Amino acid sequence: MVEEIKRRDMLKGGIAMSLGMVAGGSASAAPDENPFPPKKIVMAKPPEYSPLTYLKKVTAETEPKLSFRASTRAEAEAWKQKLRDRLWELIGERHVPGESNTTARLLETKTVENFSREKWEMEVVPGRSMPFYMLKPKSASKPMKTVLCLHGHGNGARDIINEPVDDTARELIKTLNTDYAVQCARRGWCAVAPELFAFGERVDYVEDARPGFDGGCEKPFLNAIEVGKTLIGIRAKDICVLIDWLSTREECSLDSLACIGLSGGGMMTMYTAALDDRIKRALIAGYVTEASGSVLPIRHCSCNYIPGLCQWADFPDVASLIAPRLCIVQTGRKDAIFPIESVRAACKKIEKAYSAYGESAKFLLHEHDGYHAFWSPSLDNLLV
Repeated sequence: MVEEIKRRDMLKGGIAMSLGMVAGGSASAAPDENPFPPKKIVMAKPPEYSPLTYLKKVTAETEPKLSFRASTRAEAEAWKQKLRDRLWELIGERHVPGESNTTARLLETKTVENFSREKWEMEVVPGRSMPFYMLKPKSASKPMKTVLCLHGHGNGARDIINEPVDDTARELIKTLNTDYAVQCARRGWCAVAPELFAFGERVDYVEDARPGFDGGCEKPFLNAIEVGKTLIGIRAKDICVLIDWLSTREECSLDSLACIGLSGGGMMTMYTAALDDRIKRALIAGYVTEASGSVLPIRHCSCNYIPGLCQWADFPDVASLIAPRLCIVQTGRKDAIFPIESVRAACKKIEKAYSAYGESAKFLLHEHDGYHAFWSPSLDNLLV
């Protein structure tokens, strides 16, 4: 009983996290208040004593070996294969589409609004299972268009299917507009919401852990890199195996498979769409920047990091692997943890990849006037 209480308190605390950062003030902040101000960082003086100042210098002096430089479709395809192979190696996983023969078992079915909500469980690899939800509109013709809805930090998949764990979670879902799995189901799409590794029901209890750090991501992250893996890699593998399973379902059409996510969900949308061409449309909300503009200078959760990535590529290069498929980058102009200047700089680099393919119209930057939150109008361009 004591362990269960501790676990519940940890999960409740996790809802106040966005990429591992505790919000200042109430979690139910009004839309005109910044729910996620960046944590203060003060460099040691003299500069030669400062670890972060030194590492910033090293980063600035590091030239990514596989940054995008192509000018034609053929050059872009050759580059894509090289970076994609390297990226799989860096994240410590590997997947060939359709290679898994995984099965899933139905745990429960509920009727919510005008769609059914099914909860399933699948074994990804021996010793690693993943629960996930499927929201199926009752009026949708079969096979249904399908969208993967990936959650960020907080209480896992329950946030985006609008099944809050408590009143605090309910208020933050409203503030961040994170019930996008429900929004997609209302638009007639089958919304699939997996519980990502080290979130929600897949969280271990670590005493004295900071919610969203040691208690969710940091301890698994450290253990993963010790054996040559990363949380990004494990999560991407989980999603790819889920796509394998969805491809066997007669009620689901993957011809226009979409993937969306905010924050940590945006991170996994970017990486998974970059690695798996079966994702035809991607909506990356609150994540795409240059590494030097957000993840490196600002305090973020450990799950954002891939050892050695900057030697090979920057975030815009990773996002460029999605070209020439539809990609929407969404950002809030007041988002302090993914600053707008860095977002715009990253998008200019991504535009070059789409231009090389002759598909500039398939890359869109959507800016809204809010903070770190999901902006629903982007769904008008994604789910068509």
